[in-house]
Amino acid sequence: MGNITNNINPDHYSKECSLECIEAMEIVFGEKAVLDFCICNAWKYIWRWKNKNGKEDLYKAHWYVDRAFKYSDHMSTKDHDMLNRMIDYLTTMTNAESEET
Repeated sequence: MGNITNNINPDHYSKECSLECIEAMEIVFGEKAVLDFCICNAWKYIWRWKNKNGKEDLYKAHWYVDRAFKYSDHMSTKDHDMLNRMIDYLTTMTNAESEET
């Protein structure tokens, strides 16, 4: 993934304390809320990737999908199905982008 990781989790996310923001969100809002947040953020990056940051947004969406699976205890069947469809789409689009470059 190259330097893309730095754009997903830059150092400033954990400078204030030993937790990243998303970890603090788990404590404050609970895992179900963070699951929903991850699904919504993944959706946002999928929605805009062609018109904004291209492949970087696909990688960000994938990061949020992967993070969402951490909360599988809180997932409904609908959540699980949505995330699997997102993975299929991200895999297809990432592979297509790699073939073009």
